[in-house]
Amino acid sequence: MIKPLRKRHLQIWIACAVLIPLGIISAVAVRPGIAKDKLLQPAPEKAFPVTLKTFYARGPYEVMLQTNADTSEFQLEWMNKQTLTYPTATIYKAAENTKDIKNAELIGRIEARGTYHFPLNNYNETIQQLNNHNIHFIIYDFIHQQIIDSITF
Repeated sequence: MIKPLRKRHLQIWIACAVLIPLGIISAVAVRPGIAKDKLLQPAPEKAFPVTLKTFYARGPYEVMLQTNADTSEFQLEWMNKQTLTYPTATIYKAAENTKDIKNAELIGRIEARGTYHFPLNNYNETIQQLNNHNIHFIIYDFIHQQIIDSITF
């Protein structure tokens, strides 16, 4: 190697000796933090003590309509006994025999095996539907945009 090449070779090695550690330090400094395990659901609610109606579905789940002791609030309890085949399933409360979710009320999302509790908001409407025996829920897959199942109490 001639003298100018040796000089250039030394300069490149010195630059690499400085730049590589600086690159490693800056990469460690800007890396994102550790991802936290969070469910998309809000914190689980306590189950109400009185079960009004129970629906044993054909699939791997059980659904119960519950209320508190003075029947001032209602709650839908959804128990997944197995992992769902539709990971993007949502529950809607709709008018009886309705297959359209555009006018339905979103209740919540079910994700994996476990028990989920969803409050039913419209108290007067729920009482009226309960008296007429026509509380209707639609399980909808929003990724594939299809109705998975429907439950009527």
